[in-house]
Amino acid sequence: MNFRDALITTYYENPCQVLPNALWKTLAQLENFQTSICIEKDGVMNLQAWNETNLMVYWTRHRNQSFEFSQSQTSLNLALIHQDFLQSFPSKKFTIQEPYFRLIHRQNESQVKAIIPSRFSFVDVNLQQEAKKVSDLIGQCYQDLHPTVESVMNWGNHQTFDPSLWVWVIDNSKGIPVGLGIAEIDKNVQEGSLEWIQLLPNYRGMGIGKCIVQELLSRLEKRVNFTTVAGEMNNTTNPEALYRSCGFKGSDIWWMFSI
Repeated sequence: MNFRDALITTYYENPCQVLPNALWKTLAQLENFQTSICIEKDGVMNLQAWNETNLMVYWTRHRNQSFEFSQSQTSLNLALIHQDFLQSFPSKKFTIQEPYFRLIHRQNESQVKAIIPSRFSFVDVNLQQEAKKVSDLIGQCYQDLHPTVESVMNWGNHQTFDPSLWVWVIDNSKGIPVGLGIAEIDKNVQEGSLEWIQLLPNYRGMGIGKCIVQELLSRLEKRVNFTTVAGEMNNTTNPEALYRSCGFKGSDIWWMFSI
């Protein structure tokens, strides 16, 4: 079994424990990394992927083991580490240490769907014509993040791009977009991933965010086996609570260490 197949196999078992992001994002970068795999009679036991400065995959089946990276750690500038290995990971050399939650939603989870207020409606995004609007709305939702129009257009080049999973929330009384939801779908492994759930500050606290998440889950229904999401644990808007209210579950925490 090669590394790619082993990673896919173990990811199916427990997606949020194996990677901090949707599987396709790691598979797309594999050719740029060295890899290490350990297989025993019980199956895949250890997976690692790295280059000269980044450790991108670190997984072991026995979660009580200490962190043991097969290469020298002195040159690492970035490492993605699951909470299970935090105590034994040499984190002191990294000046930036950021925790991220990672949650999963199984498509067979039943839930009461939120109803968007009558003042608002969902409208599909036309990426070719509205990339600037997408860029501007996201920029208005953050103090330190504003993707360029070029970056937004490039998202449409992802192999997981599906135009039906880009949706505006329109304030019908003003005729303007006030919220945005973007999901992606990996048809090879039947995984959906929520990428952007944004709402202008003045429209928060009205239950619209939950409606966006559930609208995307509805559009993914019967097309995927599960949907994953990740986000900053220290985000003041508390996105984790939003996703959990929509049926996402899990206790996996990933740390991004960087210099």
